[in-house]
Amino acid sequence: MNNASGDSYLSTPAKRWGRISLIYLALFAYFWSFSKYGLNIWDEGGYANGTLRTLNGERALIDFNPNGYLPGRYWYGMIFFKLFGIEIQSLRLGILLITPPMILMLYSIGQKIMPAGFALLAALFMFSAPSMYYNRFFTFFVVLNLYLIINFLDKKNLTSLAGFGVGVFLSAFFKFEVALFSILISLVLLTLIFSQKHLHFHFFPKKNSTNTAFKNYYLAGGISITAIIFAIYLGQDGYFTKVFKMVIDAHEVWGNPFPEIFPFIALLKEVGYHQMFERVLFYLPILTYAIVTTFLFYQLGLKKNPVQIDHLIILAILLFGVCAFGLVIWRAGFDNLLRTMPPFYLLFCYLLFRIRKKVLCLQVPVDHKNAFTRLPLNLLIVFFPLLFYFEMNKHHGFYAGSIGALKIETTRLSLEKVNVYTNPAEAKWVLEVTKKINLYSKKGDAILALPLNPIFYFLSDRVNPTPYEWVLPGMLEKSKETELVKILESRPPKVVIYVDIAIDGKEERRLSRYAPQLYKFLLENYTFQEQVGFFQILLPTNHLLTR
Repeated sequence: MNNASGDSYLSTPAKRWGRISLIYLALFAYFWSFSKYGLNIWDEGGYANGTLRTLNGERALIDFNPNGYLPGRYWYGMIFFKLFGIEIQSLRLGILLITPPMILMLYSIGQKIMPAGFALLAALFMFSAPSMYYNRFFTFFVVLNLYLIINFLDKKNLTSLAGFGVGVFLSAFFKFEVALFSILISLVLLTLIFSQKHLHFHFFPKKNSTNTAFKNYYLAGGISITAIIFAIYLGQDGYFTKVFKMVIDAHEVWGNPFPEIFPFIALLKEVGYHQMFERVLFYLPILTYAIVTTFLFYQLGLKKNPVQIDHLIILAILLFGVCAFGLVIWRAGFDNLLRTMPPFYLLFCYLLFRIRKKVLCLQVPVDHKNAFTRLPLNLLIVFFPLLFYFEMNKHHGFYAGSIGALKIETTRLSLEKVNVYTNPAEAKWVLEVTKKINLYSKKGDAILALPLNPIFYFLSDRVNPTPYEWVLPGMLEKSKETELVKILESRPPKVVIYVDIAIDGKEERRLSRYAPQLYKFLLENYTFQEQVGFFQILLPTNHLLTR
């Protein structure tokens, strides 16, 4: 009898993890089916070449990208380069592996505060738009840290708290801002927990706990101590100071205003339904977070209800949502918006659940006849997620990282390190520019791609002689720009690929305006050779070659 009971007990987790594994594989297969569609020569190019530089022994934030992305993403990408070869698709595989867990974690979080059906709707939102296929680290660590802090609120023990600490520690190597606000949110929640006497948290195992429990606590303690020691080690090199300054400086320079939505009808006629859909999405999280804040204030402030775990979970989701949304406040781009959306998905579906519950409570007591009256309400509730899913996959597949990417007109771009389907004009230009680089230089030569075209270093096996994968507004102080010019003078690039672009349509964000010394160096030492789409091919003058 005891053995049978034990087998039954063991089979339950086995079956659960078996189901999770099957769902994971199905989700992975879905995202893999369109993983070769699209190409971002800016961000994805920077990720690819930064990973290659890391593989070659250079260090992010020190040898390259002194004010760019953190080293974690390059360490992670390097694994897939080593396993599957140096090509774009290897990096995308790494991104795909972390995509299904985001959906599964969101569903699990949703079940803590609402019925499974509504949690599934939140997961459907995430499934529809997990964010861009080439950059999901911000989104992943937002969801992961949110999941881990809620796991702590649910289990109320030291092991789960240590798990959250590990999540924060890892996120510090990928997205420092996520690590920072995760710590601040945890402090708020812990303060609330300790202020409530009726909330019992067991930070240490009870006397009657099993040996396994003790082992888990020792393991959690060991991991925590190791993480602290490693953090101290990194701090000696000024890592955290550099990263914090980088985040603050970048946020000061790259601000963009929210898109306008009023006068609504006039703008709708001007920009069309699909563009207006994007614009409205910028404001829905703000509205949702405001309503949830009001709800919590009413429950805990006005009604003086005791703080329950449900309240803390909702508050955790709200705080993560608000903090993540700071990315949009900094730079209001649709790609940034999608990175921040998971907490919104949860709280929006939670509000739908509360609204449905309230409406049904106002009805006449349910009998077998008026069950049919629920149908219109249920259809109205599922309409919003389905509309979102349809719109994202029909018209916004590239940014959403959804199967809607298949709907976009594409042509195949096939080179040694990239085999994708992308915009026909872009594919033609990338192929042609790569040919020109091969014509005017050889492998290992120094070239320069400005202001933000690092994919050409990666595709051509040429060297970026500078620490900067891209040169963007606010990146270079006068002294740093002088240093950069000296580097280029000592090792003149054989080819310069230059795009004369006013970033975000702002003239002050044109290279000649924000990097005048660098622009002067190009004018004095390079001549225009030919134009390939947006790309100018510049070659060195004779006097530069004879230096």
